[in-house]
Amino acid sequence: MPILSSRELDKLDICYHVRQPENMEGKESTRQAHVLETALTVFVRHGFRKTSIEDIAKAAGISRQGIYLQFKNKDEIFSASIQKALDDRLQAANKIFDDERLTLEEKLFKALDEWFGRHVGLFHPEASDLAAQCERVLGDAVGKSNSSFKKKLEKVILESSAKKTKGADKRAATIADMLCACGLTWKHSFSSRQEFLEKMCDAIHLCCRDL
Repeated sequence: MPILSSRELDKLDICYHVRQPENMEGKESTRQAHVLETALTVFVRHGFRKTSIEDIAKAAGISRQGIYLQFKNKDEIFSASIQKALDDRLQAANKIFDDERLTLEEKLFKALDEWFGRHVGLFHPEASDLAAQCERVLGDAVGKSNSSFKKKLEKVILESSAKKTKGADKRAATIADMLCACGLTWKHSFSSRQEFLEKMCDAIHLCCRDL
């Protein structure tokens, strides 16, 4: 029996997926999610310019051909990995906001940690080009996602406020702005997630004590 090349094996794998979509859909989705999450980790470590498809393939444990069968080029996999991260974060934050078992401060703490805290200390100096590349490839998608998160913060703060007086909505918006500004600043300035969480806990307590 002849030995197939990695490219031929990848093609056979894709054919198998096409012929058995119901059985393989979940596996394929899991595989792509793994590739995108791995790609984001590599981009965050090395930056966009210094990351190659080979780097991503090696980190994900698949061939370069396997990457190209799912994504046309580096721009496409970068865009998909960032968009997945944004969608996953927003979904996780919404789940926290909707958890009625949590107090307001607990919701804010967990959501802000999900949105900002989990990334503390992960950005390598070589990844300084990521913001510009995000804007180039995704336009305002990151800004819109941040805006959606902040609006959710405002809503949960307003709904939990005991003082339903005039100006309560403005106060909720101000608190959301302040907490997001702190989160964004501390995400890049602190070296440990623990340090971020301690500071954020204090900030949330100060912002919520008069609600």
